[in-house]
Amino acid sequence: MEEMLMSKKVTVIEPTQKNETIEESKLRVCAYCRVSSIHEEQLNSFSNQVTHYTQYINSNQNWYFVGIYADEGISGTSKEKRTDFMRLINDCECGLIDLVITKSISRFARNTADCIEVVRKLKEIGIGVFFEKENINTLSEESELVLSILSSIAQEEMISLSKNIRWANQRRYSQGKFQIAPKKFLGYDVDPVKQTLVINQEEAKLVKYIFEQYLSGKGTAVIARELNQKGIPTITNATWQGSTINRMVKNEKYCGDVLMQKTITGDEITFKRKRNKGEQPQYYIKDNHEPIISREDFERAQKLSIERRLAKGLTEDVAKKMQNRYPLTSKIICGKCGCILRRTTQNSGTTYPRVAWDCSSKRRTYGTTKCKGGSIHDDSITKLTIVVLKKLYFSLDNLLVPYRSTLRNIEKLKDNKEIAEYDLQIQQVISQMRVLADLSAKGNLTPMLYTAQNNELCAKMDELKKRKQVLADKYFSTIRNLNDTDKIISRLKDTQGVIPSLDKELVDAIIDTIIVYSRNNIVFKLKNGIELPEKIGD
Repeated sequence: MEEMLMSKKVTVIEPTQKNETIEESKLRVCAYCRVSSIHEEQLNSFSNQVTHYTQYINSNQNWYFVGIYADEGISGTSKEKRTDFMRLINDCECGLIDLVITKSISRFARNTADCIEVVRKLKEIGIGVFFEKENINTLSEESELVLSILSSIAQEEMISLSKNIRWANQRRYSQGKFQIAPKKFLGYDVDPVKQTLVINQEEAKLVKYIFEQYLSGKGTAVIARELNQKGIPTITNATWQGSTINRMVKNEKYCGDVLMQKTITGDEITFKRKRNKGEQPQYYIKDNHEPIISREDFERAQKLSIERRLAKGLTEDVAKKMQNRYPLTSKIICGKCGCILRRTTQNSGTTYPRVAWDCSSKRRTYGTTKCKGGSIHDDSITKLTIVVLKKLYFSLDNLLVPYRSTLRNIEKLKDNKEIAEYDLQIQQVISQMRVLADLSAKGNLTPMLYTAQNNELCAKMDELKKRKQVLADKYFSTIRNLNDTDKIISRLKDTQGVIPSLDKELVDAIIDTIIVYSRNNIVFKLKNGIELPEKIGD
């Protein structure tokens, strides 16, 4: 029996999983903080949140402090507007975080759809979000129902706040109270005491000149070209465009009136502004301030504008359709001057008219400043664009898929570590500022010394934030390119390589710009950052 036992051969199967050390078994925890205002009291709240969660996470022996993700002075209505929030989500997807702690649902997201979407995405990969105020851990079974209800409440609170602000603004407008930024239009300054519009006599001369030229029969493009030739800049130090002149001659402020609520918030989720086309009331104040243009001349200008538009058959709907009727509109850029190429008909009225794309600056500049870029035939650039799209489809596995893999790995962790290091340095500066404030409060620092040292720390804080932002921008450029690559691959697969003609939606989804240097040097810049050099065949 003993011989049988001794003769048995035992094979040891080594463990395939390493025993976790105490450090490795800890939950990797981070916090997300946000304030939606840049007012000083809100930024103090922001600083308090950062300090609180740094100490809170480090005090738990079962947690490993990953870092603080913080968006300062940024609206919470949309997650895409918050760079650190998007960085947090990406780090979770990369397996760098196990638990996210945040103050409340309203700090995390005020949009129910965003909140539920993010929580579900993180929950699917085993990552929980703990909302401290509501005491909700999203990994618990009942969390989603409670979270849905509470986030809906947060969203409704935001909508209610937006309506209250709108009501307050409309009440002020109805009382004739408003604020105007005069640096956005020529001719006026604001009296610092009375807060009323006063004429800037030097700028008013140019306003009068523009109205005189317009009423004499000159078109807006002609006036703009002449001002550019004279080297006269706009109020924003830019070159004049016909559209700029058109807005000026329609601006009621030049005849002494004010129209309020020209634009409104489209919805309370995205907070995008749009023209008020009758959805909300407008408020018109006649003779609010001293006019630059007489009311008679202003009304003549409005009548002339309407007559010219109707003579061309340019109603608002027609103008909008014309702007978007060609797939390559606003896509083709002049490689010589950087202006957009516009679609024109050459040899119009002859036996052999030809559609081409021509540099728009040629219509605005003359003489020595005239752009030297040539035109390109519409059929040539259209055929080339179709060829490029087909090439992309048939090179999915050789170009776009490897590029996507590269984006997923390119210095991602390195950049994240550097951002985390800046976060740590920022926390250290905040701690130093608190110590300094305590010393000052106890009388251990003179006001002069406190101010000097506090200013020094503030400058250091600003510099650290700038450096962090540079890295964050680079990081999110990679993320945006990755998302755009996914979309491009999906759209190309939908075509199955069959692209008989250009489709505007397909072009918009894949191509950012087409830079034309010459017929033999055309660069297609894709939405995901890839640049493809091409040329038009003979």
